[in-house]
Amino acid sequence: MSIVGRDIQLTQLHDMLTARDCGAGQITLVSGPTGVGKTALLHEFTQRAAKSGSLVLRAACSPRERSNAWGVVHQLLWQTGRFKGASQHTSETLAAVGRSLAAVTRASESELDKSMDEICAAVMEMADEQPLVIAVDDLHEADPESLGCLGHLARRMVASRVLAVFTDRPGALPPYSAARAEFARQPGFTQMRVPPLTTDDIRLLLFDRLGVPVDKAGAEEFHAASGGSPLLAQALIEDTRNALNGTETAASRPVAGEMFDSAVADCVHRVSAPAADLARHLAVLGPDALTALLDRNSTSPPTRLFQELTQAGLLAGPGLRHPRMRTVLCGEVSAEERARLHGRAAVLLHDNGAHLATVAEHIVVAGGIAESWAPLLLREAATEALAHDEFPKAMQLFDLAHAICPNGPLRASILFQRTLSAWQVDPAKAMRRLPELKEALEAGHLTATSGAMSLIKNLVWHGYVDEAADVLRLVERQLADDPGAQATEEVGALQQWLSVLCPPFHRRMFGDVSLDVADEIAPAAIAAQPRLHAARALSIVLRGGEPEPAVVGAAHVLEMSSLTPTLETIPLALMTLYYADRTEQVDAWCTTLLEAARERNIPTWDALLSSLRAANLVRLGRLLEAEKDSELALSRMSSQGWGLSIGMPLASSVFALTAMGRYDEARARLSRPVPEAVFETLFGQHYLYARGCFHLATGRLQAALGDFLACGRALNSWGVGDTTLIPWRTAVAEARLRLGEQDQAVTYLREELARHKGCPRVHGNALRLLASTMEPRRRLRALQEAVDELQDSGDNLLLAHALGDLGRVYHLLGQSNRARVIVRRAYRMAKKCHAEPLAQNLLPDAERAADGRACTAGHEASEQAHDVLSEAELRVAALAAEGHTNREIARRLFITVSTVEQHMTRILRKLNLSRRDELPQGLNSMGGSAARAVSGARG
Repeated sequence: MSIVGRDIQLTQLHDMLTARDCGAGQITLVSGPTGVGKTALLHEFTQRAAKSGSLVLRAACSPRERSNAWGVVHQLLWQTGRFKGASQHTSETLAAVGRSLAAVTRASESELDKSMDEICAAVMEMADEQPLVIAVDDLHEADPESLGCLGHLARRMVASRVLAVFTDRPGALPPYSAARAEFARQPGFTQMRVPPLTTDDIRLLLFDRLGVPVDKAGAEEFHAASGGSPLLAQALIEDTRNALNGTETAASRPVAGEMFDSAVADCVHRVSAPAADLARHLAVLGPDALTALLDRNSTSPPTRLFQELTQAGLLAGPGLRHPRMRTVLCGEVSAEERARLHGRAAVLLHDNGAHLATVAEHIVVAGGIAESWAPLLLREAATEALAHDEFPKAMQLFDLAHAICPNGPLRASILFQRTLSAWQVDPAKAMRRLPELKEALEAGHLTATSGAMSLIKNLVWHGYVDEAADVLRLVERQLADDPGAQATEEVGALQQWLSVLCPPFHRRMFGDVSLDVADEIAPAAIAAQPRLHAARALSIVLRGGEPEPAVVGAAHVLEMSSLTPTLETIPLALMTLYYADRTEQVDAWCTTLLEAARERNIPTWDALLSSLRAANLVRLGRLLEAEKDSELALSRMSSQGWGLSIGMPLASSVFALTAMGRYDEARARLSRPVPEAVFETLFGQHYLYARGCFHLATGRLQAALGDFLACGRALNSWGVGDTTLIPWRTAVAEARLRLGEQDQAVTYLREELARHKGCPRVHGNALRLLASTMEPRRRLRALQEAVDELQDSGDNLLLAHALGDLGRVYHLLGQSNRARVIVRRAYRMAKKCHAEPLAQNLLPDAERAADGRACTAGHEASEQAHDVLSEAELRVAALAAEGHTNREIARRLFITVSTVEQHMTRILRKLNLSRRDELPQGLNSMGGSAARAVSGARG
């Protein structure tokens, strides 16, 4: 490879060669940092000198040969013996030099100067016949005897035809420093500094090796990565060339690979031993820790060594120049030494007040230290990592803190905090530490306020009720000895939590203790005890109390809560809104909180919130979205992680898949094993209800009836039988109707209607089913009322069912046009819900084929109506298109029949229609639904 960037130095050496030929002996010392290319420069020069007729004596020094006396001088003679074309006189002279060297190796101290005089005389005589170049590489590593001999020669070559060219490294230590001073005193002495390569030099190298031009910015990147070291730069270029694999693409970015790694290793082995150790320690510890480790009482690290490494291209500022250097250099340090260094650095950094995360990182790499402050520091660092959502790092810190902590209470506290935090990532893995927590509680290292309550809830989550009861008894014994307000409140929150979600568990653990659910939920109380009041709000809603204060309290809890390891507070508040039929609020909160959970990548929160949103979407008839959220919830957490709460996402998924007609997928969901204890929870009742709906849809009527009745018995026994989100009485009635048990069905429906007059969704659907038992005229009125209620409920799936039934009644009564309009509306609504079985049952076969064309034409006509009709006319037209009479429209909009007739006349004229049954469908989406029209008229 050609020498790049060394033209100036080669010219200077050539000038010295010329001066030598004039009889002026020259000594040139070529200095420069490790890897700068001194050896390559020396080799290039001696090649040129030999071609010009000079006799070249060469030697290369090494630290391993420093103890080999006269080793460098022997190399010089050995080289000359191989010099081709030496004359007879030169050969005789070399033989004389050899005899002198043999003599000097045996000479006594008093005869040493005489023997070296003979050597120098022989060398001068050789130079008289043929110009002589003595080239010694890395002279600072020469043995002391050879250094003395070369110094002896230097004092005698002033008027000779000898040029001595030596390379060395700056800052070399004695004995070389004395020899160097001897050289510097001579008249012909010159020092030459070899600098690192410039950016332009590297551009030339890149072009030479890659064959394509490289712009200045690209060359600057190579220069920055190598520090101008030819050794490192050429290795980078080779790696880049290999990465390009023969393509002619310009290399704008350096690629560091195996060649670069080897060059870094070579470089660190060429610098001084102290500098090499410093480089390795920098790689292991980093600059900040190393400074403390080198001298805890000094603010001045070893500047000379840093300078040596910087000049060698290894450092840039206080740290290593390239990330791969750390890997290479760390590989040269044993694991034991790394641990020792990191442990010492942790102690010194802690004493110097370094940031806890920095100290913790060194403790982790050291595998722990014996300092008493270490466990607390690791716990604080783990808490900080959690605040930045660095969950794996936090778990690692907690584990090490627990492992090295000898203090029982502190050790238990660390384990509890670790378990609670792990719950956000994977509850199943967190469960593995519960036996150890129970042991800590039995030993008195955990209390009601330091983790016992969470331990109980975690045991219940997984269905270990007996173990939870054992833990509770231990807590109660603690409270008997030392009752405290906070501990008592924690027990109260647990009671509320169990009483609403797992009533049988509550009875087994607390007995038949009735909880007061009529307490006012004040904002100040919520702020002080959010978990307690979230559970209380849900209890109020489920047990038929006044919902509004509970809803306000739940919203307040959500406003002041964040995604913390305490998992029950937010779900309890969201479930309060869910069971109180506040679907819009639930959707908004779930969406907001899910964004936060996904941004922070907290799997457990993602799963729980997705499950709650899926249940809410089912409630709105948005089946496809509900199934997607259920699937996501189930995929984000394992079955073991879900524990007993798995009933909720499975219920939403089964219900949505069933309503969409995807029965095989629903069956697969139901084949997923669930814990037996799930049926003793509120989640299990949702699961039973959904499974009953699947059986009902697939014709297994007795199985469906069994699930609905079991669900009803459980809810009634728990005192929450009137919940509107599990309308089990309506479901029982539907199953009995299909079994032909009309009288029993009517009994359940009338009871449902009496209990839920204030819930349009449940009341409207019960009225729809009850209408099926009536004669057509009465059925018509009942279905019209059911449709009115369901339009206000927001449940599009139930509304589609009711409209379909209403359309069929109109058909029975001979009002075919109105029937067709209403059934088509029901069909579109069913399609929007993705309820394919319902959609297919709504329209006759002859109409299905034309439905697509009719929908397109209807949409265009709806757009035209929206453009030409006033808001008042749109409200009237929307109701008329739905099949309402003028009198019904007048009653709904609180206007006179005459006014309706006038509006209808203008509507038909503007739309160029002759009859009202030609009114386009889709006015409910283009100009506002009938429900919104009524709302606007009343407002």
